[in-house]
Amino acid sequence: MSALRWSLALLMLIGLGSAASGAEVPIPPSPTQWATDTGGFLKPQTVTALDARLRVYQTDTGHQVLVYVAPTTGETPTEDWTVRAFRSWKVGRKGMDDGLILFVFPTDHKVRIEVGYGLEQTVPDATAARIIRDTITPKLRAGQPDEAVVAGVDGILSTIGGETPSQVATNAPEESDAGSSPVWVALGILLAILIAVGVIVLVGRIKSPGVYIGGSSSGGGWGGLALLGAGFVGGGMTGGFSGGGGFSGGGGATGSW
Repeated sequence: MSALRWSLALLMLIGLGSAASGAEVPIPPSPTQWATDTGGFLKPQTVTALDARLRVYQTDTGHQVLVYVAPTTGETPTEDWTVRAFRSWKVGRKGMDDGLILFVFPTDHKVRIEVGYGLEQTVPDATAARIIRDTITPKLRAGQPDEAVVAGVDGILSTIGGETPSQVATNAPEESDAGSSPVWVALGILLAILIAVGVIVLVGRIKSPGVYIGGSSSGGGWGGLALLGAGFVGGGMTGGFSGGGGFSGGGGATGSW
C-alpha cells in the first residue's frame, strides 16, 4: 500500500509539472516602446537603438513597426498568440492597420513576423518567410541574436520603404563613443540655443513687457519656449499603443532555429 501511495504521489507531481510547463502565457499589456525585450535576449544598447530607429520611422512614414522579444508563448501556438497580441495592442493606424511586429521567442526558438492587413500587399507571406529564413535564423543559429534582430529590421523596413539613409543604424552605439556621439553634440548645441533664447526673452521682458518671443502679447510669453521644450519630454509612448489598428488575418511567417 505504501508503494502504491508513493507511485500515485509521483504521478501527481509529474502531472502538475507538465501542466505548469505548458501553461498558457497571457497576452501582456501594450508595450510602451517600439522595441521591447522582456527576457534580456538582446543587449540593452541594441534595444535602445532599435527603439529610436523605429520611433523615427513611424514619425516619418506613419507605419508602426515593433520588435517584441518574450521567452515563450507557453502551450499556445505561436501564430495564435501573436495574432491575439497584435489585436490587443491595436498596432497600426485606425482604418489602415498598417502595423507589423517582429516577434522573437528564445525559449521556443521561434521567430514570427506578424503583418497587419494594410501591409500584406507590401510584405506578403513569401517575403516575410524569406526575411526569416535567409536573414534572421542563420544569425540566431550562429549565436548572434543582436545581429539577427537588427538584420531582420533592416529587411522589413527596406521592404516597406520610406526610411532615409541617415536613419539606418545597423549597429548599436558603443558605450565608449557616447561622449562624442553626434546626438550628444546636437543636444549640446540645442541646449545652448535654448539658453540664449531664454536670455533674450528675459531681457526683452525687462525692456519691453508687451513684447514676447514665441508667444502672445496677452499671455505668459513663454509659450513658444515651453512648447519647444515639450518636444524633448514626451518622446516615449508611456501609455502604450492606441493607434486603433490591430487587425491581422494571420499574414506573415514563422520560423525556427
